[in-house]
Amino acid sequence: MTLRTVAGRRIGETAEDLQAWLRQLDGCPSISRTVLASCPSEQHGDEPATWFYVEADAAESIARRRCLSCGQTSDVLDSAEHWNYPRMWSCSGCGQSIAEVAAGLHLEDSDDVTWVALAARCVECGSIEGLTDFNVDPIDSEAIADKL
Repeated sequence: MTLRTVAGRRIGETAEDLQAWLRQLDGCPSISRTVLASCPSEQHGDEPATWFYVEADAAESIARRRCLSCGQTSDVLDSAEHWNYPRMWSCSGCGQSIAEVAAGLHLEDSDDVTWVALAARCVECGSIEGLTDFNVDPIDSEAIADKL
C-alpha cells in the first residue's frame, strides 16, 4: 500500500489504497468494510471491469457509474429515483475522467449497513477523492453489495 499526500491531494497507486483511504476517514461514522465496484456484466468473463466514468452529486447523495469497457450503467443505491443529471466526475489533479470506485460501509452491531461513503481513484495520477455519501435504512451488508 502506497497511500501518500502530494501537494495537498491524497494519492494512491492501487484500488487497495482507495479502500485504505475510505477506512481512514475522520469526522464520520467508522468504515467497517469496503467494496470495490466492478461491472456486473457477464461479458467481462472471469475478470470483471473496474474502470468507470462516474456522475455524482454530493449534495443530493446520488451517483451512477458507467463501465469503461462495455458502457453498462449502474445506479448506486436509490440514485435513479432522485436523478438530477449531475456533472461527470473528473480528477481535480489531472482532469482525467476514468476512475476506480469503492464504497466504504458503516455497519451497526447487527451487520446491517446504515451509512455508505463513495470515493474514486483517478487511474491516471492516482488522486483519491470522495464522491458522495448515503444514509440508508439498515440493510444487510451482503445484500447491499449488489446495489453499489
